Amino acid sequence: MTAVHLARSAAAFLAAAAIAAGCSPESRAEGRQRRLDTFRNALPDSLLLAFDAIGSPADCGPVSRMLASARAGDPSLEARVDSIMHAELIDTFNDSDVVYFFWYYFADALEKGRIPEP
Repeated sequence: MTAVHLARSAAAFLAAAAIAAGCSPESRAEGRQRRLDTFRNALPDSLLLAFDAIGSPADCGPVSRMLASARAGDPSLEARVDSIMHAELIDTFNDSDVVYFFWYYFADALEKGRIPEP
């Protein structure tokens, strides 16, 4: 091998090692945050503010009614939420279930540190 070939091989190895070092597995909390962000990013601003203001299960009802109304009036929101529900394997959930699911298992759990790592 020539010195140039060795230098290129070493550079390629170092680049691959640097990329691999940055690819550590996602923690459960990071995964839930990413999934919560996907849901939150799909919501219109007024609905997002209402969702973020949920402080107890009782607050989920009004937000779920807002979600149902928004989905009925906006086909693109309907498609985004349906896609998220399909990805989360919650296709059979109604709007109340969806809001509670993302609030309790994601937002509230992240806030209160209720996501155990394996």
